[in-house]
Amino acid sequence: MKTQSGSDVVADASADATGFPRQCGDYTVLGILTDNQDNSKAKENAETTLLRYPNVACLVGLWSQNTPMILAGLRSSDAIGKVAVVGFDEHPDTLAGIRDQSVYGTIVQQPYAFGYRSVQWLTTMAKGGEVEVPESGMIIIPHRSITGANVNEFAADIDAIKSGKGPILSGEQQIDGSGVRVAYITNSLDPFWTLADAGCKRAAEQFGCEVDVQMPSSGSIEEQKRFLESNVAAKVDGIAISPIDPENQVAMINDACKVTTVICQDSDAPASRRKFYLGTSNYLAGRAAGKLIQEAIPEGGEVMLFVGKMEVLNAQERSQGIMDELAGKPIPAILQGN
Repeated sequence: MKTQSGSDVVADASADATGFPRQCGDYTVLGILTDNQDNSKAKENAETTLLRYPNVACLVGLWSQNTPMILAGLRSSDAIGKVAVVGFDEHPDTLAGIRDQSVYGTIVQQPYAFGYRSVQWLTTMAKGGEVEVPESGMIIIPHRSITGANVNEFAADIDAIKSGKGPILSGEQQIDGSGVRVAYITNSLDPFWTLADAGCKRAAEQFGCEVDVQMPSSGSIEEQKRFLESNVAAKVDGIAISPIDPENQVAMINDACKVTTVICQDSDAPASRRKFYLGTSNYLAGRAAGKLIQEAIPEGGEVMLFVGKMEVLNAQERSQGIMDELAGKPIPAILQGN
């Protein structure tokens, strides 16, 4: 019997999420503006929103770079402190904004754990071991909500990771990874992936395997395809990928799966033959961001969302989670308890 994954549930819920503005309880979601990972366009989107919607109460950045560009747009429009800001990820500018109260809060994933666990579990499978995977096909790594109350503690954890002193997440598990080569493919160049890189290297050091972290400078599916093909040609023992456009990358991921073990991390391609997804429940992270919005503007109001590309599944799931939280909808049963 085919089970329904968390991604399937959210995809079903997202089917009618295209009409804007959209009323979600006391909140009006004006729209979702994309920038194709172009920082100048992201800043322009924030500036245009402030001009077009003078009553906008909260701007929400769904990807790491969006929040810093929102702040840049607010500064150029002399609107810092006049509009609430909620973000995702731990970009240094976002954390600085939380400290100076220009950002209310951010939802962070654990990219260090994405990297570490990807290398750990690909190495485990390459050596003939088993990885326990839930029926949903998703291994969820919890998100965290960062506000003024815990930003300094969180920043200290990040500094430790960057200095090479990240935690050993495998506990007492011993893996002899000698001779194992794995690849870790990100979706772009971003400080977020620097932490994942640190996790990859920490795990490789722990298990004695080799890992090649590959970051597409153009943020394009064509570049990810070249990485996949080169890894297959090199006969690596496993690949972890964050697909940029999952629906249009199923065939290339499946081709790689014929030759080696492939998992998805950060962004899922549930229609592919990938072994499993490792990362945040982006829908639940969106729900958490919705809670921050409610705390930042408890009386309700107009909200605009910003992201690099909407074709990426994590963007769809985060935006849907935000809207469902603002509307007071129940969490799908399959995701409860995560």
